[in-house]
Amino acid sequence: MENTSTEVDPARDHTAIGDEMYALFGDQDDLQALQLAIGHYNEALTQDVLDSQHSRSDQLLKLGTALSRRFDLIGDTADLDVAIDCHSVAIDLQTPDSPEVPIMHAKHAQILMKRFELYLNQPDLDLAIEEYICISDQTDPTHEAWLISLADALVTRFSHRGNVGDLSQAIHLYESIVNFGASNAPVSVLGNLSLAHFFRYEQEGDAPDLTSSIAYSTNALDKISPEDQNHSVLLNNLANGLLCRFKKLGSADDLEQAIKSYGSVIELCPTGHKGRLHALSNLASAVMTRYELQASMADLEISMGYFHEALEICPRNHPDRPTLLNNFANTLRKRFQHTGDMIDLETAIENHYEALRGLPPFHPHRSHTLCSLGNALQSRFEFQGDRYDLIAAVDHYNEALRLRPPSHPERADVLNNLANVLCKLFKERGDPHDLDSCIEYYSEALQCSPEGYRRPLLFHNLASSLVTRSLYHKDAKDLDRALELGASALKLRESGNEYRLSSHVVLANAKGLKYALEGDPAMLQAAFQHLDEARGMCTPGHPSLLDVWEAYARIHLHAYSKAPQSTDHVEEAFRYFRMASTHISGGLLPKFSAALRWIEEAEVHKHSSALDAHQIALSMFDRHVTTKPSVESRHHIVREQAASLAVDAASCALRRGLVTLAVEMLEHGRGLLWTYLARFRTPLDDLQNAGERGCQLASEFLRLSSLLEDAACGTVTEEGLQHYRCLLREWDGVVDQIRLVDGFGDFLLAPSFSKLKEAAKNGPVIITNASQYSCDAVIIHHEHDPIHIPLTDIKSSDILRLSSQFRDFATNPSTRGERRSTEGRLTELLRQIWDAVVLPVVNTLESSFHLPKGLRIWWCPTGRFNSIPLHAAAPFRKGEKGLPNHYISSYTPTLSALLRCQKPRHVLNDKTPPRVLAIGQATPAGSFAKLGTVEEELDSLQRILEPAIPMTRMIGESATRSESLRAIHSSPWVHLACHGKQDVTRPLKSCFAMSDGPLTLLDIMRAPSDSVQNSEFAFLSACHTAAGDRTAPDEVVHLAAAMQFAGFRGVVGTMWAVDDAVVVNMVSAFYEALLEVSPDGLNSEHAALALNTAAKKVDKSVVPLEQRIVFIHIGT
Repeated sequence: MENTSTEVDPARDHTAIGDEMYALFGDQDDLQALQLAIGHYNEALTQDVLDSQHSRSDQLLKLGTALSRRFDLIGDTADLDVAIDCHSVAIDLQTPDSPEVPIMHAKHAQILMKRFELYLNQPDLDLAIEEYICISDQTDPTHEAWLISLADALVTRFSHRGNVGDLSQAIHLYESIVNFGASNAPVSVLGNLSLAHFFRYEQEGDAPDLTSSIAYSTNALDKISPEDQNHSVLLNNLANGLLCRFKKLGSADDLEQAIKSYGSVIELCPTGHKGRLHALSNLASAVMTRYELQASMADLEISMGYFHEALEICPRNHPDRPTLLNNFANTLRKRFQHTGDMIDLETAIENHYEALRGLPPFHPHRSHTLCSLGNALQSRFEFQGDRYDLIAAVDHYNEALRLRPPSHPERADVLNNLANVLCKLFKERGDPHDLDSCIEYYSEALQCSPEGYRRPLLFHNLASSLVTRSLYHKDAKDLDRALELGASALKLRESGNEYRLSSHVVLANAKGLKYALEGDPAMLQAAFQHLDEARGMCTPGHPSLLDVWEAYARIHLHAYSKAPQSTDHVEEAFRYFRMASTHISGGLLPKFSAALRWIEEAEVHKHSSALDAHQIALSMFDRHVTTKPSVESRHHIVREQAASLAVDAASCALRRGLVTLAVEMLEHGRGLLWTYLARFRTPLDDLQNAGERGCQLASEFLRLSSLLEDAACGTVTEEGLQHYRCLLREWDGVVDQIRLVDGFGDFLLAPSFSKLKEAAKNGPVIITNASQYSCDAVIIHHEHDPIHIPLTDIKSSDILRLSSQFRDFATNPSTRGERRSTEGRLTELLRQIWDAVVLPVVNTLESSFHLPKGLRIWWCPTGRFNSIPLHAAAPFRKGEKGLPNHYISSYTPTLSALLRCQKPRHVLNDKTPPRVLAIGQATPAGSFAKLGTVEEELDSLQRILEPAIPMTRMIGESATRSESLRAIHSSPWVHLACHGKQDVTRPLKSCFAMSDGPLTLLDIMRAPSDSVQNSEFAFLSACHTAAGDRTAPDEVVHLAAAMQFAGFRGVVGTMWAVDDAVVVNMVSAFYEALLEVSPDGLNSEHAALALNTAAKKVDKSVVPLEQRIVFIHIGT
């Protein structure tokens, strides 16, 4: 019998069961039912009996939708990935005209948006938008939900990439829905439309956008009750609009209403609410805006608290985190301005940089972060004086200005910031173009702000810059304009506003200048009244008091200039200078600048406080330099801010008969680079023998010193600066603890004269000091009081001229044909030095100390004396002998440097003569000319030394940078025959030229500490190895000094260029003389005598005078 039953389709059976299970899940939220539905949908797809592409597409769509829902419940991202694939394939299987395609595109887009929100993967967002756009008729209001989703996705893409075109397209879509049913427009659409208009206003500054934003938010709020879940979002949108309108129009009511609205949002978003993050951020920003208006510390602390809480709950990959970091950093900088706490400022800069790294080039908030970073760098410059901070700030502001076109509502802020930094650059560089540009930017910023809360600030800043220009150009029109603007700023800053303080100071300075120009007593009285007002606004210790004290000092001096018989004014001026320089708060740099002004005025008025001013400035500058993390940055600060600080201070002490104090001041304020690095290499044998505590402290000191020295000799990035500061604080703490150990109370403190004079135990040390106020010599003897010799026959201008003329030999060595005329000029210069400087010293050595001829003396030149060959001074008159025939000259950069060379070392009881390392490099890398006599020089040296003294040669390709450095650090005796290059703009890049590149001064400074015990003597047969930095001569930054720091007790270097054709003669004569006076082998203590002898014995018809005196001996 035939079976007539119908065969069941297994695929259709699984699909039907899956549909039932999915419906059950929809009714009861039963996860198990959803799991079963997904299983049946999968089974249906594995049955290869589906009768059409349409059926398979439908099945994939169902599976994808179910997987997407399971992802919502469980969070397994694999479900999301498979769901997206299912929808993609399902769409491909449908015919384009199928009525189901639009809904499939919409669902695919929805799932893509889910994955985008999870990973922030931009292609997902782009594809979702494409899918929404694929829906057949975008403008059909019946597709309202799809249009809203497309608009939302476009706003999301704008927030990530900043393309205003996305915003405009979203606004068009939202408005098409609102216009279709104006009275019944969805509240969510009104809210989103408000937000989109607000975003576009932020980018383009079009006032109608701001008006529309506020109107749509208000309309939406009117449609819902306070309990509605959208109430907080709409309140937030309204507050955003009100805050922006306040910034544009300056209505305090708008600001207060915005803060109130943001506060209501916070109440609606308790802890754990997803909207709390934005609510905290927005309220913090609004309160910070009120702080900017009123300068209330309470507002600042409230704002910081909200920002801090927001950062605590913000995930690290959240798109708003960079903005939060930037805003929190702004509050830290503002607090720094009140307290002067550098930790706040450094943390702010670190946060700004982190925020900037999280923002792509055209992100809508990037310009805000760039401005904030520039502001923080400006603040750091004001406290530390590093010009690179100003230059970096200009770069950041210029990038921000490019992101804010003329129509941008906040362009005025960038213009104001640029003007601020240019004003500071003018004060640094003295370029009037900087000041003119500054005033132009302030003026343009005012034009961009015809109304609003910025105007008082811009009035104030423009007034301040005009006062500065009136000082520079003596232009009464600038001063009158400044008074007008300053009065306008003060009027707009209401009573109780802390910013009135700075307005009073600017007006006081302007009226003080007006009095100085015109002599109107009413102006003087008004200036003092403004300062009294400003003073009354400050709590004790307020950082702004520093500006007030300085202004009092300046105006009292103006008053004294008009009535010199009134000594009360001059005494008050210097009392206020002292108060400004020693103020308990504020940065070192502003106080140091005040001290420099104090010095200048005290010297002009011959006031008794001048010495105190010099001492305070020296002490502050030492602390200021230690805040710089690298050797390069320290050297730059010395060059820029204190090139003559120590020599002028010493001159002041000498003019008051305080000779030992003068010596201590010179030691304290010179050679800061080497002194600072030497602290890290302080011998700790005695401390290690001071019990267990001493050993622990010594170990910690060595650890921290090693880390700090690595930082000093390397490049410290902005990110590493905070770490450096922490290390320095830790190191300072260990030093303080060491000073509590018995016998170590003066550990690393500036040495007293009683210790410094020990440097003269092997012979007198003569300090020559050239200050703008006097020229002097001081002879230090181990067993006698120091003697001051006023050098009355020479002035600092003469020293500057002679220094420049001697430097001509560094750049223009004579040819054989020019020799006679060159020697004539040179002997005249040396004669002038002999008569005015060296002869008075020699006479004193003979008459006061009865120093026998032929003994050693050490020259310690300061300032411009560093480039003058004192050792070669002579009368060049018949029957009269020069210095080389009286005494044997050596040099030392400082007394401390000589003391370090003299310290006893652990010497092995080994009679074996030292091996000499001879490095020769005739054809180095780079654009150096070939040296023709290098091998001849080394051959001559080997003939003289061997067989008694063994010698190792390193020449040609083997004389690389790394191998030469390794060999130098492991050899007690070194002879270098190569090119030497002095870098006059970056002295720390001065170098010896090796086969593969430069061996720099910084490389040599990094000598391992154990090599110091082995190093004995180095002869540098190369150009410019003892020629220092002309802009900071007291730092003695040259290759010979680096070799001395690396441990060599004695170094022979060159003051200018060496003539390759004749150098072998001087080198040979030196080593021959050294062996003559060292019968038991090489002895570095005889090197100065050997050099003196060589200069006398060398064939003068072959070696001209300039090449006989080019070599100098440094050290023991």
